[in-house]
Amino acid sequence: MDKSSPGSAADVLQMDMARILEVVHRRVRAALAETPPDPAGPVANVSSELNPKGDVQQPFDLSADKRIRQELEALCFSGVILSEERAEGIVFGRQPPRYRFVVDPVDGSDNHGRGLPLSAVSIAVLVGEGPLGLEQVMHALVGSLDEETPLLGTRQQGAWQGTVRMQTSGVRRIEDAFVSCELNHWAPDRRLGEILRRSRGIRTYGCASRAIALVASGALDAHIDVRDRLTPESFLSASLLLTEAGGYVCRPDGSPLGPFSSIRDKTGLIAAAGEDLALAIVAALSA
Repeated sequence: MDKSSPGSAADVLQMDMARILEVVHRRVRAALAETPPDPAGPVANVSSELNPKGDVQQPFDLSADKRIRQELEALCFSGVILSEERAEGIVFGRQPPRYRFVVDPVDGSDNHGRGLPLSAVSIAVLVGEGPLGLEQVMHALVGSLDEETPLLGTRQQGAWQGTVRMQTSGVRRIEDAFVSCELNHWAPDRRLGEILRRSRGIRTYGCASRAIALVASGALDAHIDVRDRLTPESFLSASLLLTEAGGYVCRPDGSPLGPFSSIRDKTGLIAAAGEDLALAIVAALSA
């Protein structure tokens, strides 16, 4: 028997959330291996459907979304799944729901569609009802589609990749920082351009969850997105990883990130190795 398969209903109920998220990540990767992107690129394999955000739904987006729903319904007692790919939440199990799952089945869809190694399954787990905010996230998964071992976080228990605990770099100054900046559909203005000039290095990835997780791991020092286009399913899980690793996240004006009334709410963010660097970026943007 596959060691990831629960042996009985009692075993399922005893599985902790980190273990459940690990299983979901593994099985989504397996499902996507059966629905590979068109090697000619996403333009050659585009469905006519749009998700509720207005983005084109690729076959692999729908495959991942379906598998996540199936696995969460099988492995969890009860919940509500709020997915980027669906207009309405999916309610399952005994009510009221025990968990809320905020899901981006394939964050970085364009990357995955072109064979770029920068995409992830992103799931934030909130307990009970209420707003969608970082303070309500209890568990998090950012699972690269190109790596077997996902990044997992639990509030007040740290962020981990396997047995390795994640920790930010601790960089405090813009001049010392490797910075990721999201530029899709955006022309940098003078303020952002000045940060790009001052930074030690600039990268752009097209996948918010992976970029924020790279800050949590110490590979990057900050991630900046000032476009006011981000929605919670793409950053809530990675933001818990970041804060558990010693980092800091806020809006571009320095105000708290959230809470949000739905996964359609849009925002910008700064994710940094620590509060000092985040506030230095806020100050530079407001200069």
